Amino acid sequence: MEKLKVLYTPFLKLFDQIRLYINKKNHIEESVVGGIDIDLEQLYEDPEIAKKLQQRYIKTIEDIEMLKEKYKAVINEITAMQRIELMSNRGKAELEKLCKVYSETLVKKGEFKDKIKGQGYRTVDYLEQYEDQMDKIIEMMKGHEKNQSMVKQDLAYLESEKSELIYQSNRLKSAYKFVKNAFIVVAILTAIAAFILSIIYFINRRPILLEAMISMVVIIAATVWVYVFRRYLVYELSKNQKMMKRTVELTNKTKIKFINNQSVIDYQCKKYKIDSSEMLELRWENYKNHMHAERQYKNISNSIAAMMTDIEDLLEKNNIIEVDFILDHMDYFASEKGRKILLEKHVAKKDELYHNLQKAERESGMMNLVLTNYKSHVSHENNKDKKN
Repeated sequence: MEKLKVLYTPFLKLFDQIRLYINKKNHIEESVVGGIDIDLEQLYEDPEIAKKLQQRYIKTIEDIEMLKEKYKAVINEITAMQRIELMSNRGKAELEKLCKVYSETLVKKGEFKDKIKGQGYRTVDYLEQYEDQMDKIIEMMKGHEKNQSMVKQDLAYLESEKSELIYQSNRLKSAYKFVKNAFIVVAILTAIAAFILSIIYFINRRPILLEAMISMVVIIAATVWVYVFRRYLVYELSKNQKMMKRTVELTNKTKIKFINNQSVIDYQCKKYKIDSSEMLELRWENYKNHMHAERQYKNISNSIAAMMTDIEDLLEKNNIIEVDFILDHMDYFASEKGRKILLEKHVAKKDELYHNLQKAERESGMMNLVLTNYKSHVSHENNKDKKN
């Protein structure tokens, strides 16, 4: 921690010197202002620009605090890596050995990490109480679902048949209505024919035997056709109604059967927390796989916990408190090459954060200067208006 303070304090002093230097300036540096995506030329004409600049200034201050925290964390991590390099050869060899064993054990790192930390919530534990009879339960559910599938097919067929009967009934009723109208038309045409023949016979004094015979034949044929077709329609309508009644009865019975089967299936789904036998079968497979993994986990968990304890003790003996950082980057610390790569990455990250922090400090200083001048200008203009 003393080295950290020695490294960190000069940077803070440097930032304070930069801020003082910027605040002493009486003009805005073009390079810094260029990074602020706000039209400062219209600052004194448009009050909204001042608001945007104020919001940008507040955000920059927040970014500076965040960058400081990140920079501090990186410095601490670099310090931890440097202290590891200062360890004895025996200590480094022991750390590398522990890290290698730990890394090899965590082939399925995410799964075992969740189990070790107790974060993995097992959704299939309740199946343990049905373990002895689960195969029979799955077969029973498959039987119910197969039966329900057949009932659904029957119900679909009956609904289709019912729709067809309704369609036929509508057509028969339309035809029956047409026949009734046709009967009336035949009667009207008979009256018209009789009237016309009467006129021809009584006025023109012409014989109408042939015409009367033809008219009679036509009228009789039309009447017979209408009568026969009407009887046929009456028979078909009666047959349709009987079939409709039978279909409705079968549909109601099938629906009751469907509801009963569905109730059984819903009860089973609720009981076993699934939505189908396929899901129960898959969940049972997951349960068995999970139990196998659980047994594996129990066999290695003690050794993993011991290794983590050994690593923590080794680090604490060398005054390294960033244990989580070491554990999260275990693969890097398993070899000298890995530690070197990680150190180079953190040094580059530190330089980048330092550069971004300097840039943010300059921008905040410039925005503070602009806002101060703007407030002074506004105050001066208000006092001038009051005097006038």
